[in-house]
Amino acid sequence: MKNTISERYFFLQFVTESDSLFKQRADRFAFLNAWRACFAQKIKTCAYVLIPGRFGVIISVQSSEPVSPENMLSYVCEKLRSRFVGVLTVSELEVFLQRAYAEELSTEKECIYRAFDIHTMPQRYHVSTDYRSYPFSSFLALSTGRPSSVDQKTVWNWFGGRMRFSLFHQAYYGWVQPDAMLDKAYA
Repeated sequence: MKNTISERYFFLQFVTESDSLFKQRADRFAFLNAWRACFAQKIKTCAYVLIPGRFGVIISVQSSEPVSPENMLSYVCEKLRSRFVGVLTVSELEVFLQRAYAEELSTEKECIYRAFDIHTMPQRYHVSTDYRSYPFSSFLALSTGRPSSVDQKTVWNWFGGRMRFSLFHQAYYGWVQPDAMLDKAYA
């Protein structure tokens, strides 16, 4: 990846079979606050979204550390098991981690499209009518530039700057609801 030779990027996704986990706003706030506190040292969070039953996140680590997607997922899962009891019950944690998935993102294009995919999840899963205003996503912090624990500069570099980040999301907004767009075209 250009300009970011020293870092490696991973997409992690945690999915439960039911939407009952993170159904309450307070549960989502608690989880995201615990995530920020737990992973502020070794891992940088680039983009994320937390919706009922699902958490998607792009993280970066220094490339000097040899790590596979499986090892990264194992590391994150162990941290969650040891530090998130209280945020989630032990049984909720196991359900949350059971179908966890990790992949390495090796190009800027992969990072860009995975970030867009993450940000649009609230709308695609019918949690919000407009993903751009969903509060449990990194989109607002990245588009406005307000202080955040998200590694904003890295994500903006993928898109060519903050303005292009916002323009990209605006340009492809209609792709999130293809059926709605077809209805408008024939109305």
